[in-house]
Amino acid sequence: MPQREFDITITKSGSIELYVKGYKGRACLEAAKLFEQIVGEMQSQQHTSEFYEPDEQVHHRLDQRRGP
Repeated sequence: MPQREFDITITKSGSIELYVKGYKGRACLEAAKLFEQIVGEMQSQQHTSEFYEPDEQVHHRLDQRRGP
């Protein structure tokens, strides 16, 4: 299984930059949708070379936990 990573940067102005690594094809868009549900609508996006590779099947599970 390939290693998947999310590089998240919050700028001084409060905007959030998300870099999705390790997903092939359009699977990265599904991963990005999870973050969009949490932080709000995407303003822009750029595709890496991984986006243009053949698609792969990826299943996501989002758990919400409450602190103590």
